[in-house]
Amino acid sequence: MNEGTTATNSSAVRYGIATKTSRRNFRYWFAIAVLLFADIAALGSAELLFRTGRDVPSIAFYGNGQAAAPIDLFYILAGLFLIVRLLSGDYGKRQSFWDGARATTVSLIVASIPDILVLVAGWNRYAALWPIGCWIYLLFAIPSFRQLARFALSKAGIWQIPTALVAKGNIALDLYPALSSTLALGFDIQWLVLEQYDYEVPESLSHLKVAYLPDPEDVALKMGASGCVQAVIATDDIQAPAVSDMIQRLMEANMGVAFVPSLRRLPLAGMTSGYFLGRNILLFQMRDNLRALRHRFAKRAFDIVGSIGFLIMFSPLFLVIAIAIKRNDGGSVFYSQRRTGRRGKQFQCMKFRTMEQDADERLERWRKEKPELYSEFLLSYKLKDDPRITGPGRWLRKTSLDELPQLINVLRGEMSLVGPRPIPEQQLREQYGVAAELYVRVRPGLTGLWQVSGRNETTLAERVTLDEWYILNWTFWNDIVILIQTAWIVFSGHGAY
Repeated sequence: MNEGTTATNSSAVRYGIATKTSRRNFRYWFAIAVLLFADIAALGSAELLFRTGRDVPSIAFYGNGQAAAPIDLFYILAGLFLIVRLLSGDYGKRQSFWDGARATTVSLIVASIPDILVLVAGWNRYAALWPIGCWIYLLFAIPSFRQLARFALSKAGIWQIPTALVAKGNIALDLYPALSSTLALGFDIQWLVLEQYDYEVPESLSHLKVAYLPDPEDVALKMGASGCVQAVIATDDIQAPAVSDMIQRLMEANMGVAFVPSLRRLPLAGMTSGYFLGRNILLFQMRDNLRALRHRFAKRAFDIVGSIGFLIMFSPLFLVIAIAIKRNDGGSVFYSQRRTGRRGKQFQCMKFRTMEQDADERLERWRKEKPELYSEFLLSYKLKDDPRITGPGRWLRKTSLDELPQLINVLRGEMSLVGPRPIPEQQLREQYGVAAELYVRVRPGLTGLWQVSGRNETTLAERVTLDEWYILNWTFWNDIVILIQTAWIVFSGHGAY
């Protein structure tokens, strides 16, 4: 192929990129308009449900010495909320659902402050339930309305953006399902760019278009012409010349670039980044959030308030469950086992009894009489079809209601609402290794990351990894997310036995 032909092909490819860029711009602004409308719809529904026709904080404007009809303060605050979120780029940002929900939560709390202050100042004039309920409703409504808007845009073929994944085959296998299944990101992975020609394409990714990193200009032009507008780069050597060249070509082709650095087993939630002016040096600093006194105080205060609230809320259910257990076999309602808590202190972890009264003796007999069943139990300290479980116990385990008495442990300070799994000291020594030092820094949780990541379908090794990740990456927001996801997991019964 001569130089003239190459130049002609290159020009044609660049023309294709320019044409697709205009289409991309239209899709981008259309998506922003739809997400903005979703917020307006959520705010409008809050107004109709909680404020219309009710005595709520309002503002009266004066003109010519006379007051006009008062305007609900919520209209002004809602308008400011929309303007701030639009100017901050919130509607055009590609981020995970929970990251977006966190930013929305902070913005709504700030927006609600004037409304709450007026409510407090005129406490005898307003019915506080409705204005406060309005803002609480919006904490759930706005993220939900946005997600429904993204779903509708996705069905219309507008939300998903063609994406290239630049990674080794084994790294791509981990990243592909995570990126593809996150609707809020909207990454439609169509290309797989391998670092070397001799790398094999994993069978599960064989449907993707394949390119190779050593031809960065050709790859960038072809991907751009095919409509690809985003690249996710995950490589162990970000400084490699081929990678740097590829990034430059992607940016020249007007494609967005995202990085997934190799930071295994490191705390990510407390990580901050900085750079030096005039130098291509990026500095990462990692913090242990749970070492900060203010964070430990906030977590404990949340545990106390939450456990008291839940105990009051579920007190009728406690009575019903206790009656069911007693009527079944007349045995004790509660069952407790020694577990390892903060600083290695042992405590009695409480549960509703779900097994026959001689369950421990039967387990000990299995060691000799049924070694295969005993060996299966030792794999995860649970059996999927445990013959010792009672009728009421099977239902309690399926719904996880057997763990409700641990709210008492939380109130006592032995456990937390969210934390690593409460485990025996022997299992801590045998399974956790050096991670045991991390485990004893915190209180074990009534729920935790492993419960919302597969529950009993996870292996012991996976549970150790999840507990370690939670401790290293603790944030107050992560606790809230885990509690919300726990409610859904319990409702669905997924992974419980």
